[in-house]
Amino acid sequence: MTGRPGALCWVNGLRVDPLRPALSVTDRGLTLADGCFETMRAYAGVIFRLDAHMARLADGATRLGIDVPAHLDATITDATRALSERRLDAVVRLTVTRGTGAGLAPPPGVPPTTVLLVDPPPEAPPGLATRGLSARIAAGRRNEHSPTAGLKTLAYTDAVLALRAARAQGADEALLLDTAGHLSEGSASNVFVVVRGVVHTPPLGCGALPGITRAAVKEILAGLDLPVTDEPIPARALESADEVFLTSSVREIAPVTAVDGRPIGSGRPGPLTQRVRDGYRALVAATVRDHELPRGAPSADVRRVADRV
Repeated sequence: MTGRPGALCWVNGLRVDPLRPALSVTDRGLTLADGCFETMRAYAGVIFRLDAHMARLADGATRLGIDVPAHLDATITDATRALSERRLDAVVRLTVTRGTGAGLAPPPGVPPTTVLLVDPPPEAPPGLATRGLSARIAAGRRNEHSPTAGLKTLAYTDAVLALRAARAQGADEALLLDTAGHLSEGSASNVFVVVRGVVHTPPLGCGALPGITRAAVKEILAGLDLPVTDEPIPARALESADEVFLTSSVREIAPVTAVDGRPIGSGRPGPLTQRVRDGYRALVAATVRDHELPRGAPSADVRRVADRV
């Protein structure tokens, strides 16, 4: 998310210039990473699974003890209207912090801060579909016992350092293990491992984020009558994996063809990964068709979010 010229931005319900300062220097999201966020994809002006993203945001905010402000439904309606009018393909980042205040203890009576930023989607890495990504197992571990495990909080330093180390070793991505040595997730993605036709994905108990794309992929696999298990996956299982792929809203379905310098399967993106990619594209296309509305009208997802907030 760059906030470059042409981006759209709302702060605390008001449309602002994304290139001009609009946040307090004492905002706890800035000083303490005290908040949560959602990153969503819009296709032809339709945010994919907006309702699921908002449900996850509401759950995360509740668990953090942050009240979702009443203006958020209007902000989302404004943003979805702007997306729909322009039929934009975009990345939509919604951030909610605890608000302003000095000191570690949350100050009482302070309204939360909200930021919604709409940016063009990044270009896919060259050769992603044909060559896939390389990954490294990170040295640091995902703490599945943390009270914030499974929450999409602003505290992403562990993932930043893991990805930085992986890139320094010539890899594209980092895979994180939990404290017991099981696969947890990528730096900003869920992971799926295919072994002898069975698809495995780490359970949420291993500290994995309950990904929106992860859930969609599990639905796609069920529709293909392919078994999916979510039992703990030891890191050594990667040595016998036929395919590995990552899922996220921004990257969608990304094949992983090497881990720690060893090829996965044939060393090329596998056929099941391609079937999932095709299924995901079809699901997105169907979602866009189902949400085609008169210009500027809010979607049913927005109306459901407005009812809940």
